[in-house]
Amino acid sequence: MDSVMQWAGGICISCAIVCIMEMLISDTALEKTVRYVLGAFMLCAVIVPVGGFINDLSFEFGDVREISNDIPKDIENERIEYLKSEIKKLVSKNLEDENIFPKDVCINMDIDEDNCISIITADILLEKGDIHKSQKIRNISDSLGIGCNISILE
Repeated sequence: MDSVMQWAGGICISCAIVCIMEMLISDTALEKTVRYVLGAFMLCAVIVPVGGFINDLSFEFGDVREISNDIPKDIENERIEYLKSEIKKLVSKNLEDENIFPKDVCINMDIDEDNCISIITADILLEKGDIHKSQKIRNISDSLGIGCNISILE
C-alpha cells in the first residue's frame, strides 16, 4: 500500500511541475517542443514506478525467470510425446488394416536442434503364434519409412 501512495504522490508532484513549466513557457517559439518533453516526463512519471512495482512482486512471488525457463522444456517434452502417440496410432492403424494385432507398439524417436524428427523406430511386440506376420510388418514399416524391431512374446 505504501508503494501505491508513493506512486500517487510522485504523479501529483510531477503534475505540479508540469503545470508550473507550462505557465512559464506560454507563447514561446519552443512551446510545442516543451509540451512534448513535458508529456514524455508525465508518461515516465506514471510508468517507471510500475516497473519498480513489478520487480517488487518478483521478490515476493519468486523469480519469474526461473519458472519461465522450465516452460520450453515442458512444451518440448509434450510435443515429443504427442508426436510419438500420433506415429503409434499410424503404425497401429496400418497393422490393423493387415489384420495384425500386436500386443504393444513402442515408438522411439529423437528431435534434433533444427526441430526435425531424426530417428524413428517402432518396437512391435507380437504373440508367439504371429511370427509368420513379421514380413508383412516389415513391409508396412518400409512403406511408412519407419525402422522396425519385432519382438516375440513367449
